[in-house]
Amino acid sequence: RSEQAGFDGPVGGKERGHGGGDKVGEDPSRALAAHGGDDEDRGSGPYLRGAPSAAKDMVQEFKAHNEALEYLSGMSDSIKTSESGSAILGFVVLAGWVLVLIARRTRVSMVLPGGHEVHTVTDSKWFRIPLNGFDRTRVSRDEMKNLNTVTEFAIEGVHFYCETLDVSCPFPGRAGSDFCTEFVWNEWLGQPFWRAGMHQYCPRLFQGFAESMDLKDSNGTPFSYAHFCRRSRQHPGTRYLARGINANAGCGNEIECELLLWRPGSGDGASHKYASYVWRRGSVPIWWGVDIRNTVGEAEIWVKQNDSYEHTARYFRRLRRQYTREGDGTGSFSVTCVNLLRCAPGRSELKLSEGFQKGVRSANKMIQNMDLRVLNFDWHANTKALGEKGTIKGLWMSINNMLREVGFNSGSVTLVEDSDGTKAFEFSRETVQKGVLRYNCADSLDRTNVASFFGVVPVLLQQCRVLDLDLIERQKGEDSEGDLPEGWEARTDQVTGKKFYIDHVNRRTTWSSPAVPLQAMEAMATAGDGRGDWWVLDGEVDGVREAVSTKVLGSLMEQFKVEGDLNAMLYTGSRAMHSAILQQILPPDRHVKSKSGIDSALLSVKRRYLNLVHDGHRQQQMEMFLGISICRYFPTLNSHNPYEYISMRADPESDVEEDAAEPAQKETGGHGASDGASLMPGGSMELKETEDLVKGTETAPELDDLIDFGVTA
Repeated sequence: RSEQAGFDGPVGGKERGHGGGDKVGEDPSRALAAHGGDDEDRGSGPYLRGAPSAAKDMVQEFKAHNEALEYLSGMSDSIKTSESGSAILGFVVLAGWVLVLIARRTRVSMVLPGGHEVHTVTDSKWFRIPLNGFDRTRVSRDEMKNLNTVTEFAIEGVHFYCETLDVSCPFPGRAGSDFCTEFVWNEWLGQPFWRAGMHQYCPRLFQGFAESMDLKDSNGTPFSYAHFCRRSRQHPGTRYLARGINANAGCGNEIECELLLWRPGSGDGASHKYASYVWRRGSVPIWWGVDIRNTVGEAEIWVKQNDSYEHTARYFRRLRRQYTREGDGTGSFSVTCVNLLRCAPGRSELKLSEGFQKGVRSANKMIQNMDLRVLNFDWHANTKALGEKGTIKGLWMSINNMLREVGFNSGSVTLVEDSDGTKAFEFSRETVQKGVLRYNCADSLDRTNVASFFGVVPVLLQQCRVLDLDLIERQKGEDSEGDLPEGWEARTDQVTGKKFYIDHVNRRTTWSSPAVPLQAMEAMATAGDGRGDWWVLDGEVDGVREAVSTKVLGSLMEQFKVEGDLNAMLYTGSRAMHSAILQQILPPDRHVKSKSGIDSALLSVKRRYLNLVHDGHRQQQMEMFLGISICRYFPTLNSHNPYEYISMRADPESDVEEDAAEPAQKETGGHGASDGASLMPGGSMELKETEDLVKGTETAPELDDLIDFGVTA
């Protein structure tokens, strides 16, 4: 194609513009090459070679892979290295090296309405180019060690991207390049491309889980569902070093989850009916941490004294802003925090639970037009008193009213094609989600994953009702007549081959089926509130398991198990615990027996050990990848990089104007770092492009001159 994009001079120079985004369905090959040359030609940074007709253009897009290879082969001997891959994920200059992060292989883990493919990275590589003319004697051993550390950051299997649709926010995304930066993990690394308008060459990278599945309902109607988990980078880090809230109003282990269902239309240009439900999970959004006294046993929780809860209010205000976009109305928005912490006297978590409720009360006073509430549901105490099935029923009873009030987004989307071949969405919205449920335990791990799964099951079945999908499962061999009453059995006569029925209660047999008619069975299953809506919330897990398609519930359960292990691994270095209860949604013959008590105890000790030993290294690695406190790790950036690094950027979801508009009803209290010993990294980084390449001094500036927040250990 004739589209070319680039910018003059070394990386970080002036923008030359771009030729537009990719078209849905196309898969152009991309080539990236670094070449040598005199310093006079190159300046202080590398070039990415462009087309001969535009020598200063740095990227050329080709229609076919072979064409790209032929072009590269015909270039001069200045080509040093070449690499092929699926996408470029980032670009940065560190310690005298140009680093380009490439996704070499990906797996299409999700196909959204309109054919938009979500790719999960399965193989990545840091492409290293030495920066000519750089005095490497200025680079310390620690800086070179950090260079190797940042390139070892785990990408494979836990990061995904989409080149043709904004998946940074709930479906169908935002228009243009208005991405929700909270979940974009290459926000720092992608700036050189995005500042030049070259969004199509470096897609937004997300950390988390993205999987879809194609299924059929009981009538054979095809439908699909997609399950997203987007991890926030507002308070990134590991378990003991990124808990609670920080100065950036970000929460530790914060995740946005979405369940999207849709029915494909028939024929070109047909509408796809969809239903999307969003919920959140995260650490308790107040200033808190733990004191570790030994490897085994409960850690002692501390809560910041005299906290004004200003950051807690900012956090909830940001939630409202993210989910009440233009056109959604200006009415009240609700956030229900399903608090799964232990609330019994003498428990360490009680202190945290009380602080959480105090924080919510304070935040309610600071925020207008928002219904903010806490629902206390002590998961461990309920499981001990009611058993697993009783706990699930109790959860459904507790969130019954909230789910009915909040609802979910639904409507239809139609894929249209312009005269130039560009494909785009036209969508109409029928219902709007009016709030969000947020699940939390102390660290948003095991209890949170289980509770959020059972909190989603009623929504899934209600989404199916809205999409006219029937998930009521017919019993095999009953000729669609329904279920047999209790005490009856069906057998086949060996002589005639006909089916007969045995009444074990009255000790008799009959050729006539005593099964409840299917229509009556469906009516009982969907009795609920009299209209059939949200019927699961008034039922029990046994009734849901017997009535609903096992394949659909089983596939969703397996996804939650994988998602729980993935999020736990990223936060703690170990898999999730207490996942056996998820099997309650399956028939007993499909349960996998495990010594859950012993396994959980051993895993808890292993998790504590890994957190104490490895969290510091993993925390530094994550900060370097995200560009947080980057000058601390790479002091030579101060003089040898075409960017000025500043610690706090203007948050795209900023609440400064809203804070000024709302009456301040705040208590006096602390605003800065926490009183405890936990790491509370705050803020996020941006690259601020300078007019000219910054000329360095012999010694780097003091860290305090560059960074207005620190790291406590």
